Amino acid sequence: MLVRRAETLENLHDLLISSARGDGAVAAISGPTAIGKTALLNAVAERAAGTGSLVLSALGSWDERHVPYGVLGQLFPSMELRRSKPRGPAKPCSGAGTPDTGDDDAAALDTGGQNDGASDTGDGNTIWNGRYTESKDAWNKDTGSKEPNDGEPLAIARAAHEIITRLTRRHHLLITVDDVQHADAASLWCLRYVAQRLSPLSLALVFTHGASIEEKPPSILHDLLYRPNVRRFHLEPLSLDDIAHLAEDEGRTSCAHTPDLVAEIHALTAGNPLLVEALLEEHRVCGEPGADDPRDLGTGPDAGHGLPTGHVFHQAVLACVHRLGPSAVRLAHSIALLDDSASTLLLSRLSGIDPDLVDRLIRMLTKIGVLDGPRFRRVAVRQAVLHEIPPGDGADLRHRAARLLHEAGAPARVVAPHLLGAGPLREGWVLPVLQEAAHEALVDNDVTRVIRYLELANECCTDEAQRTAVKVQYAGVQWQLRPAASAQHFAALKAPLLAGRLPADDTLQLAQGMLFHLDFDDALAVIEHLGTGQQADWESDIELHGTRLLLAAEYPGVLERMSRPLPGVEVSVTSPSGLRASHALVRILERGADEYAIATAEQVLQSTEKRPPAMTRGRRLAALLSLIYADRLDAAGDWCERLTAEIGEHDAPAGRAVMDCVSALVALRRGRLAHAVEEATTALAVLSGQKWNVSGAMAVAILVEAHTAMGDHQAAARQLTLEVPPELFLTRAGLHYLYARGRHLLATDNTYMALSDFMKCGELMRRWNIDTPALVPWRLGAAEAWRRLGDHEQATRLVEEQLARADTGLRRSRGMALQTLASVRTAAQRPTILQDALQLLEASGARYETAGVLADLSGAYQKLGDKAKARRTARRAWRIAKSCNAEAMCQALLPTASPQPAATSAAGGDGAAAGYDTFARLSDSERRVAMLAAQAYTNREIADKLFITVSTVEQHLTRVYRKMEIRNREQLLAAIHIDNSQAV
Repeated sequence: MLVRRAETLENLHDLLISSARGDGAVAAISGPTAIGKTALLNAVAERAAGTGSLVLSALGSWDERHVPYGVLGQLFPSMELRRSKPRGPAKPCSGAGTPDTGDDDAAALDTGGQNDGASDTGDGNTIWNGRYTESKDAWNKDTGSKEPNDGEPLAIARAAHEIITRLTRRHHLLITVDDVQHADAASLWCLRYVAQRLSPLSLALVFTHGASIEEKPPSILHDLLYRPNVRRFHLEPLSLDDIAHLAEDEGRTSCAHTPDLVAEIHALTAGNPLLVEALLEEHRVCGEPGADDPRDLGTGPDAGHGLPTGHVFHQAVLACVHRLGPSAVRLAHSIALLDDSASTLLLSRLSGIDPDLVDRLIRMLTKIGVLDGPRFRRVAVRQAVLHEIPPGDGADLRHRAARLLHEAGAPARVVAPHLLGAGPLREGWVLPVLQEAAHEALVDNDVTRVIRYLELANECCTDEAQRTAVKVQYAGVQWQLRPAASAQHFAALKAPLLAGRLPADDTLQLAQGMLFHLDFDDALAVIEHLGTGQQADWESDIELHGTRLLLAAEYPGVLERMSRPLPGVEVSVTSPSGLRASHALVRILERGADEYAIATAEQVLQSTEKRPPAMTRGRRLAALLSLIYADRLDAAGDWCERLTAEIGEHDAPAGRAVMDCVSALVALRRGRLAHAVEEATTALAVLSGQKWNVSGAMAVAILVEAHTAMGDHQAAARQLTLEVPPELFLTRAGLHYLYARGRHLLATDNTYMALSDFMKCGELMRRWNIDTPALVPWRLGAAEAWRRLGDHEQATRLVEEQLARADTGLRRSRGMALQTLASVRTAAQRPTILQDALQLLEASGARYETAGVLADLSGAYQKLGDKAKARRTARRAWRIAKSCNAEAMCQALLPTASPQPAATSAAGGDGAAAGYDTFARLSDSERRVAMLAAQAYTNREIADKLFITVSTVEQHLTRVYRKMEIRNREQLLAAIHIDNSQAV
């Protein structure tokens, strides 16, 4: 690749022409690693060989830099000899007598220039049998190294010069040395000797050289390269125009032509030709039909970041690093490990390289496009370097990196990843680092990483006390990751806690996990252990009061089983937000819509909105529940949407599931029944397991109540098939379960069983002093059951009690109470009461209850003979019920359900099917009349229900009989099948 090198190549060719006329010349090509020096040198050699010149080439090697005469040995005679006749190509030569080399040339190359006697050197020194007797001081001054063991520089230099002189008598001679900075000092001394005696030889010396990094080069190298007669050519990185020109070469993909992509190539490679070539090659491969995207080849972190960087590019980067020598490789490995934590001092200590050399290497690696300062330009490139580290070295390097970072004061989140990659390390500082990193990862909702940290921490423990502490932390994480299966982790820690082997500050977390899984006996033992003398040195009234509030709000039946009361403290605006949120919830459950508690809940939500969910989950949920039980449904709904969007997929599964439960409860009370089912189902998928837990029970209760409101009684019944543990009825979630089951039983005509559930619910709420109408309206359910059983006195008493508790602050609860009150009042009284209920329910955002009140109001107008109002109100009720997915209510308001064909009999199966087909051809109006007629409604009742005249009913029935080819209602009932669950 010789883009932007044409002018330099022509200048070098002119230099060859000049030297061929006997004006010997020296040229030095410099530039960063992989800049194209070797490619240019090869082009010069090929052009010279093509014109009949004799070319001798050598390569300086880092590994052979201390081998005396290593480079000279490649030239005379054991190196490539390229000479092509004008008619044929150049061929390599590895010794004398090679084709295309005359015998005289071969003999010249085989001559060592030695003689058997002494000879005068002409400068006061003597050669005896090939041994140079010049003082060692003179040698050391030029070469910076000790006197070579075999041969002496002046004698060998003279011999080399003699060979060159012989060759130039027959040919123009070009000698090239690539990477001359790696040449051994003895060879450099000889090359300088030749360079000082160029005229009148037909000779050109062309060298390439880069910066010497690992060690200071011999001073003779500077003398060789910076002589007055040396022509110097410095190669610069490719420019944007150069890259665009290269991209347009034959075989390149056209996608690199856009200025943005060319700019990205330049930014990613710094104009390094080797890297540009590799990147364009990957673009070409990427554009071929059926080719894999190089971005899929282990470069996931960079996916979507423009240009693909795959295996070819990564190998080119590694090649650039290796060309700079082993120190550069060690430094690259260290940078890849330390990543964002890299500093000159840390890199020096980890790699064992002098800090000054570290800085020089970073500058060079940046210049050639590998680094951007002490960072790799792509995450995928860093990964490629990491993968190159030998397995045996990787663990040791990571351990050292972790230790160095820890000693430098790096945070646990920076140190711990290195420990993960290295395996167990049983040193005193390791365990605290892993535990702290696990805590921080949990705050960031990176539960997978938390598990990995704690599993490694368990392997690093040196005693049982440490293992127990890790197990507590592990149990808490499993609770958040797989809540339904985490009970065993908490149960296993009870014995260590009671034996005093559990850290005191983990005790409350253990108790909360046991409470969640309804393991109340164990939880009580743990909580009461907080007050023993062993724990007295750490517990505080605030922590114990927080525990009391948790029990009062979530597990009130457990609180009353405590053998002694937990201490309380005064909660104020300066108290921790978690304590204030729990206090607000308990206050609302005990007092109803308390304005101070509502304001506190909103303040807590606002203060935690932008903080990590794992740190604020408990207080957020308490604040949200406070708004729900204060009938602030619109505010609760808004906060649910904001918090759900903020959490997204970043929270732990348990956190998302519990949040879904709260969202489902809000949706249920706002009349978004389908959404409530969806949210509760999603939550239950995470929370359900072989053992009941409090959040899973809440999700079941929401599903039962929502399905019942939608009229899907079979779906509700399926949720009630599992046996319920009695411990559930010591919780607030158990109250929701009892009420939801009661609603289902009432809707399926199991009135006595429904009444039992409602009364049980009321008994518990009164005993626990949380008898607020907005928790669950058990009195309204019981009143409806008593009314169906004919006891209007009991129904009226319960409704009036509910109204006394539901003040105007509880708008939804008071509206529902007024609706039930209207059902036990006279027809003339109902419209006024229902209008008041409607106003409250509309203001509260409870759409399902609003539809129910409108349906009742339509019926009240119908009884009073105001059919126009009844019809308008019914249609309004139907639209709202439809938006709530309350199909049962829609059917009651306007029957449109498609019937099923009657069960076929041996005698009349075909007739039944035919009847079903004809029924399907009826108009909507005819179908509604037919449905009600089949359920034994009279023509007058049908007219009242559908707000039409009796004459219209008779006309519709006549058309129904004709289309279905039947004569009366008995045949109509036989022709269609009405599911009792759909009966109006």
